[in-house]
This record gives sequence, C-alpha cells and structure tokens, in this order.
Amino acid sequence: MTSNSPRLSIGLPVYNGERFLAEVLSNFLAQTFTNFELVVCDNASTDGTQQICLDYAQRDQRIQYFRNPINLGAVANFNRAFQLSRAPLFKWAAHDDMYRSTFLETCVRILDANPDVVLAHCGSTFVDENGEAFPYDNATLTYVDPYTGVHQTPDSPAIGDSPHAAARFWQVLAGARWATHMFGVMRRDALAQTRLIPNFSGGDRAMLAELALLGRFQSTDEILFLKRFHEHVSWALTQKELKGFLSTDGKAYSRRVRQLQAFYSAPRGKPVGLFTKATCVAMVAAHSAKIALQALGQKDAQNAAQGSVWRSKNRVSALDRHAALKATAAVHHRAQHLLRHGVIAVTRSPRIEVLPSLSKSCRRNRNGDRM
Repeated sequence: MTSNSPRLSIGLPVYNGERFLAEVLSNFLAQTFTNFELVVCDNASTDGTQQICLDYAQRDQRIQYFRNPINLGAVANFNRAFQLSRAPLFKWAAHDDMYRSTFLETCVRILDANPDVVLAHCGSTFVDENGEAFPYDNATLTYVDPYTGVHQTPDSPAIGDSPHAAARFWQVLAGARWATHMFGVMRRDALAQTRLIPNFSGGDRAMLAELALLGRFQSTDEILFLKRFHEHVSWALTQKELKGFLSTDGKAYSRRVRQLQAFYSAPRGKPVGLFTKATCVAMVAAHSAKIALQALGQKDAQNAAQGSVWRSKNRVSALDRHAALKATAAVHHRAQHLLRHGVIAVTRSPRIEVLPSLSKSCRRNRNGDRM
C-alpha cells in the first residue's frame, strides 16, 4: 500500500437510488474519518442516479463512479463493489441508509485496537423514509414500526463477539435477522476468504456466518447506523420480486435449498477444527428445522403483509389509525349516551334527529353543561 492509498474502501452499490443517494453520500463526506475511497457501482440505473454520482465525484476525488452496462442484479453488484475496491479495510453501504458522522472513526478504532476482530460495527436503529426515528417502546425494548405497529428489534451488537468460532457461527445463524453487521467495517483479507454474498434471499447472513468463523465481530452500543424503511426496500418485496431484484439471470431455484447449501458448506476451508465444523453442521440442521416450522406458520406471508403496508400509496401510520379508532369509539359512546337519555332519536331515514323538546337542553350541553 502506497502513501496515497486509502485505508478504507466503501463499496456503495446502487440501482435507481436518486431519492436517498445524495443523503448517504453527504453522510460519508461528513465523516470524521477521512482516509477512504468511496466506490459507487451503478447497476445501469434509469433515473437520476448517474448525474448525482457524477456531481459528487466532481466535488470530491475520493468518490469513484462505475456504471454497469446492464443490470447485473443486486447480489452481483454488491460483490462487484468489493472487487473494484483496493483498501485493506472494506465496508458495504446501501444507498438508502444513514450514518452518524463518527461511524467510520469508531469502527476503524475498534479494528486497530483488536487484531483478532475481523468486523467492527455500531448500534443500530430504524428510521422511516423521511429519516424520522421509529418510536421506542421502553416496556418491550423495541422500536415500533409507525405504519404496521409491529415491534422491531435491531440485531444485537453482541452478535459474533464470542471467542469461540462455533458460538459466533450460531449467533449469526440464529440472531442476525436484519444482517446489519454486513454494513460494518471488515478486514479485506478476511472477507476475501469467504464466497462473498451468494445469490439468494438471506445471502448476506451466509456471508456473515463464513466471516464469523474467521474471527470475532465487535460493536459499540452507540447508535451510529440508521436503517431506513421505505416502500422500495428489499424486504418489502414479494419472493418473486426479490428473486428478480437479487439476480437478473432468470434462473429458477429453491431459496431454501440454496440457503442450506450455503450454511452447510460455510465451515469448509475455514481454519477451525473438525469438532467445530461438525458442531456448525449440527447447528444448521437444528436451525433449518426451526425455519421449516416457521414456513408452516406462514412466516413469509406475515412478512409480506408487513411489506405491503409500506408499499401502499395510501398508508396511514399505526399511531394515526389508533387515534382514529379511539375517536370513533368516543363518538359511538357519546351517541349511545344521547340515545339513552332521549336527546336524539333514530328515524326510518338514514339520519339521526335531535328531538325538538330537548333542543334547548342540547344547546346547554354544547355550551359545557354535563349530561
């Protein structure tokens, strides 16, 4: 590495990301750690992505812009971003997430202080399309999705932090629901020993499982990474749409089979003993049984239903729906009260009439008297 080479490469794959791209580029240019290159890999976008990238590249020479002649699919584009980079440290970045200004500095400091750590990350939270944080529920220690009302839990910062390889493998396998650790800062030589991201839904977790067998992960509890929810986010897609998003080769395949193949083969070629490899295989078998039960419970259908809410053009926040229901209930209760006291009457026509003999009483009550 020459004196002019960056310490860190940021690989930013993007396709039609004009809505959020400028914000994340600005996030990185505002980082307190500045010795990096930012490799933007445009997957043949058809919106204003290219012009945004060219404008930022002209503004800052650390930004390198590459454009694929055709859409390779998200997986191939993520892996290409790594292949185009050159620094000894690497991180992937999605075009729609957000970062606090000390994210890179914090992660690099962790790696510098701990030679056995292969991935450094920070605490995470969830934000909506406007960058507004999800409400936090202190009772359940979860974040509340404002549109579905579903309680969401970020991946634990402790994932992958065990001194034992098999334990780290299990932490990723069973605990990395969002796989947000893949957006941490990694050692290039360790990541190069994995097969990178395989082509199926959840391939990022398979990559993390391989990486966990090569060394520890370490994260701070400080929330410096903000995962954004919006109507075009990948988890909101149907399985058919997701396959087309991840790869454009059009090949039919079983997602479950590819997942099992990736996790079962993850220990192969890793510097761990036979006992650890056998333990990892047993863990995959146990976890796959759990996943099969979830499939019977239509877990995918539940996730798809949540995603469809975010994709709805007329979505209303769960908090607003709750307030509307509460207001409707109050009106219904008031109407029942007035009926019982003879203040109003229901006629044959579809309307409610105030009884003339009680209109004066009604006026008094509207002026503040209790009934």
